[in-house]
Amino acid sequence: MERYLPKMYKSITEIYKYIGEEKENEVIKEQYEIIDGISVDFGIMQKTRKAYVIKCEFTWDDIGTFAALSRFLSNYRGNNISGNVYLEGSENCSVFGDKKLIIGFGVKDLVVVDAGDVILVMDKSKDQEIKYLLNGLKDQKELEKFL
Repeated sequence: MERYLPKMYKSITEIYKYIGEEKENEVIKEQYEIIDGISVDFGIMQKTRKAYVIKCEFTWDDIGTFAALSRFLSNYRGNNISGNVYLEGSENCSVFGDKKLIIGFGVKDLVVVDAGDVILVMDKSKDQEIKYLLNGLKDQKELEKFL
């Protein structure tokens, strides 16, 4: 990483310094804005000639989608939730709450994310298409401040 993704390496090193400290979340948000959105596969593995594979057994989940991330949330009445959430008559939803209370009533197959100044509500089946939504938002200058 230091060789092929030096900016990412620097940002991750900076984050590491603040793990468990008072400014941890602030530093993570600050550094995350700097990091290029490239995976280790593309940024490092496809470039290096010095990679090794070690056989091992462990559970793996690529947390690159809301569906995958949902598997790590608490189960609540057949839904996956985190934060301040109350669901009634709802099923198969993934709700990522924050400070505000999110109430769902009679909804099904939704992803709801409270990201502070943005609330995302989407059908679970659109999970793989979120990047297209974000690309469309980038073209809307009046909404740029929310990205």
